[in-house]
Amino acid sequence: MDTLDTSFRREAAQTVATPVDPAVATPDRRRMPGANMPRPGFGWVGRQLKRWRRGLVAIGIILLGILGMATLIATKPEVTREARPERVWTVDTVTAARSDHRPEIRLLGAVDAGRTAELRPLVGGTVKSVSPALKDGGVVKAGDPLMVIEPLDYELIVAETEASLDQARARLDELRANLQVRQRDAARAAELFKKGTIPAPRFEEAENAQRVEEARVRQQEAQIAQLEAKLTKAQTDLARTELRAPFDAFVGRVNAEEGMRVSQADRVAVLSGAEGLEAAVNLPTDAYGRLVSDGEGIVGRPARVVWRLGNTELTYPARVERVVDRITTAAGGVTLYVRLEGNFIEAPLRPGAFVDVVVPDRSYTAVVQLPPTALHGEDTVYVVGPEDRLQSRTVEVVARDNGAIYVGKGLEPGDRVVTTRFQEIAPGLKVGFRGAPTEPAPAAEPKQEG
Repeated sequence: MDTLDTSFRREAAQTVATPVDPAVATPDRRRMPGANMPRPGFGWVGRQLKRWRRGLVAIGIILLGILGMATLIATKPEVTREARPERVWTVDTVTAARSDHRPEIRLLGAVDAGRTAELRPLVGGTVKSVSPALKDGGVVKAGDPLMVIEPLDYELIVAETEASLDQARARLDELRANLQVRQRDAARAAELFKKGTIPAPRFEEAENAQRVEEARVRQQEAQIAQLEAKLTKAQTDLARTELRAPFDAFVGRVNAEEGMRVSQADRVAVLSGAEGLEAAVNLPTDAYGRLVSDGEGIVGRPARVVWRLGNTELTYPARVERVVDRITTAAGGVTLYVRLEGNFIEAPLRPGAFVDVVVPDRSYTAVVQLPPTALHGEDTVYVVGPEDRLQSRTVEVVARDNGAIYVGKGLEPGDRVVTTRFQEIAPGLKVGFRGAPTEPAPAAEPKQEG
């Protein structure tokens, strides 16, 4: 596209090329100001319009569009807005009623054996046989034989000791017979010495011989006592070659096979007692204070142990047996040991199972029981007021358990308490009801298995 300067130069060139009549007097343009600048004419203007006509058409279309839109906005009809109806929130409610309740404290714990024993052979030797029950997961009863060590060596020791003992007893009989002879000789010597028949040295010789025989008898009796003790030990060792279960127990960590050489330092199994299972739980400090002050005490308080197996719950009776000897602040509570009642050798429960321990809390008089969904924050509930509009109430929560809260102050009998939770809940909302107000039902007792 030619520039404006180029157009002026082209016009100037055309003007110079036009012939001029010399007879006509023409002033000298070179001496006039601006004589060298060409003057635009109508042809130049037409050419510029041709160059810019597309742009001018686009600008005109845009201006027409803006004008049309402004006209439409200015002439649009007014639409009358209809008032939206007030939303009614559908909720569930319970009717507040005061009664006496005893909540339950639910704690998490792990079952442990009341007693555990590392089974070690009482004598060393080669394992002759192993009971089929001596396997990981086995169940044994008190007195059941578990393992037999080759008894031959111990049988030989018993036989040898018995023979030595018989020999020593025979020797004792011989010494006692000699002692009787020496006693008679000493008695005769004493009589003769009194009569003056024998001299004093002869009498003393008879007495010394009696004393020697008495010493020999005592020495032989001591030897026999040693041999009897040795025989008792040998017989005990022989009996110990058969290893028996000391109590009803579950077997684990077995390390015993037939033909294995074992010593008294070798552990062959670990026995976990099937009777007296217990669970250690951490009771919060505030709950501990309530139980201490209710007059019933803690030790001996009945409890329940609930073992959850999917949708199945197994419940076992228990009792608080003892309180930990030292309270640590890091635990945030007090450790209790709850002992399960009965023998579990035939039951599925085993040490190591995670269980819920349910301990009854103190009793509360004239409190309102509500579901946990009724409480907002720490101390707020909503009740239905006049014209079915919500009102907030500040309440005093005296106790909680997994299925309910217990309110002491802040509610009156007959108040309809909202139990439905939604994000927009606030005082003044209008509500409707899904059904008639209901009373909170007490939790059903789970099935117990002894």
